[in-house]
Amino acid sequence: MKFKRAKSLSVICMIFIMLISLTACGNDREVQYQTYVDSLISANYLNSCEQYVRSTGANQDDADAMYLQNVTRLANNLESYYGLEISSDAELAPRMVDLAKKIYGKARFRTEPAYKDNNIYYVKVTIEPINLLNQTHNDILNYIADFNRRVENGDFNNYIKEDYEHEFAAGIIDILEAATTNMEYGDPVTITVRIIQSDSNYYISNEDFRNIDMAILSTDASKYEKEQSELSSDTDASTGSNTSGEENAAPDEEPASEENVSPDPNASTEENAAPDSDASTEEIPD
Repeated sequence: MKFKRAKSLSVICMIFIMLISLTACGNDREVQYQTYVDSLISANYLNSCEQYVRSTGANQDDADAMYLQNVTRLANNLESYYGLEISSDAELAPRMVDLAKKIYGKARFRTEPAYKDNNIYYVKVTIEPINLLNQTHNDILNYIADFNRRVENGDFNNYIKEDYEHEFAAGIIDILEAATTNMEYGDPVTITVRIIQSDSNYYISNEDFRNIDMAILSTDASKYEKEQSELSSDTDASTGSNTSGEENAAPDEEPASEENVSPDPNASTEENAAPDSDASTEEIPD
């Protein structure tokens, strides 16, 4: 019987960084730059695009596509992180995207007016990291342990692979969805974003936006390392293998391993890394 080992949650994002016409002057730029950064985050995570469209000159279709791209990225990364195989599941694939919308829809942040230092403008963004992965950590571990016991008991011996994958993934999504109604947050972190001026345009770097993205959803699980080590030692002896040889039995593979469920805040692999965000830019003529 099979449960895929969890992958590291990729924090790389694809975004459209708009190059905005530089028309404001003096103190107006402090508000203009703040509005730009605030609207960019709101459009990507909260699906609040009106200010973004006004401040950048983008059209609504572009803003909608940017948001959908961002939540789909999170959905794909969650699928890979938890080792799910639901990309072709007509029920769970869109449900995972809806879950991503719920998660990002709870993003908390605030921006400050831009300030100037050595002729460079900066905007400070204070973020309360969404703590969903850590919040559900123990529930996920307990679910995996229980699922492995069901595997050992032969509950899934007559399942075909697709039904088995669906059964496991649905339980993970249930846990995550339930937690979104009472979201917990980590300690606030402040990201300093540099406004890059180029001729008569301005924008922020993809690196700065990735820093924002990493702060929006917390993947710091260091406080759970002891619990996960203890839980994994309890289940290491459980192989969960199905050796019935039945034609329609789910594939015979290693069981769930809790030691791989804890999020890695920075790691990404070729298997689950998102495409290079530097390729997505759009210029607004002056």
